[in-house]
Amino acid sequence: MRYSVHYEGADKNWVVTDAANCHQVMGIHGTKSEAYKHAFAEHERWRKHDPDANHLARIRTMLPRTLVAH
Repeated sequence: MRYSVHYEGADKNWVVTDAANCHQVMGIHGTKSEAYKHAFAEHERWRKHDPDANHLARIRTMLPRTLVAH
C-alpha cells in the first residue's frame, strides 16, 4: 500500500505517510482507526486518478473469469 500508518510514541499520535513521496506526512491522528481511515481514503483517491490503475481495471473486466493455467 502506498500510504502507511505508524505510531509516534514520543507524541502519542498516529501518523499517515506517503511512501511514494519520500514518506511525506499526510496526516496526524489521535486514534489508530482515524489514521487507517485516512490512509484508506488517500489510497482510494490516488487509485481513482491513476491512469495505470484505470487501464488495469479495464483490462481486468475484459479478461475471462475462468482462465486457468495448467
